[in-house]
Amino acid sequence: MGKNNAEFLRLAAVAEPIEHKLRQIGAGNFPVSFSHVIESAQPFLVATIAEHDRRSIWVICPTVRAQELFFESLSNWNSNASFLPEAEFAAVENILPDPEIAAERLALLSKIEKENASKLVVTTRAALDQPAPSRGMLRSASLEIQRGSNMAMPALLSALSGAGYERVAQVTTRGQFAVRGGIVDIFSWQTSLPLRIEFYGDEIESLREFDLDTQTSVRTREQASVLLSAADNTGGRVRDYITQDSLLIELEPALEGGAPTPAGSQEFAPPRPAFRLARETFRCRARDGRQDRFR
Repeated sequence: MGKNNAEFLRLAAVAEPIEHKLRQIGAGNFPVSFSHVIESAQPFLVATIAEHDRRSIWVICPTVRAQELFFESLSNWNSNASFLPEAEFAAVENILPDPEIAAERLALLSKIEKENASKLVVTTRAALDQPAPSRGMLRSASLEIQRGSNMAMPALLSALSGAGYERVAQVTTRGQFAVRGGIVDIFSWQTSLPLRIEFYGDEIESLREFDLDTQTSVRTREQASVLLSAADNTGGRVRDYITQDSLLIELEPALEGGAPTPAGSQEFAPPRPAFRLARETFRCRARDGRQDRFR
C-alpha cells in the first residue's frame, strides 16, 4: 500500500464519526452502525477498519460477482487482502472442477492454518459452508522444505509415493513428481507452480519454482510446503477456519426501498457476523460463538 493510501486511511480513522465507531468496535461495544455507506465506499471503510484493528477480518459477500468487484476495489487500499473463491462442483457429468480454484483455496486455507495468511479475507456466504479439509489436517499434512537443510532424497520419494503422488518422467499436473539424478520435481496440490528441489548428497542445495511449459526456473525459494495429504479431505467447512476473535463483515444486497435481502441459499448457516454491511448501513455485531447464525 502506498504512502498516500495509508495517509488517507489514517485520516479517515481519526475523523468523526468514524473514530467514535472504531473505538466502539475495539471495545467490543456491539452493535455498532455506520449509516449511509454507499456501495463504492464500502471497500475503503473496510480497509480503514483493517488498518485500525489488527484482528483477522473476514468479508462475506452475497455473490461471486460482488466478491470480485469488492476485492478489486479493496486491493487499491489494502494490497495484502486475500481472495478465497467458492469451490466449483461439477454441474455437468464428466466435467471436472477447475484445479486452479481448488489449489487457490487449499493454499489460502493452509496459510490460515499456519497463521501466516493475510489478516483480511474476502469470500462469499456460500463458500463459508462449503466442504474443506478438517481443521488441523493441512498443518499436519504439510512437509516443510528448507533450502540448506538436510533431507534424505529416498525418504522424500517414499513420502511422496505414500501420499499418492504419481511418479512420471516429466511433471505436467498436480499430484505428480519426477526424478532426474539429484533433482526432484514436485507439483504439490496447493501450489500455482511446481517445485524443483536440487540435492547435494542429503543437503537441499536449491529450491526453485519452474514453468510447466518451458521447464525453466521462474524464481528461487528459501522455503516451500508440499501437501502430502488432506487435499481431498472434506471433513470440515471453511467457516471452521474463522477464529473466535475474528471480525466478520457481511455485505448485503438491498431491495428497492433499502431493505436488505437475504444472501445465498437458506441452507447455508455460517456464524453470526461481527459486522453487517448493507448498501446504506454498516452494522456491527458481537460474535457470540461458532454455533450462532446470521439473522
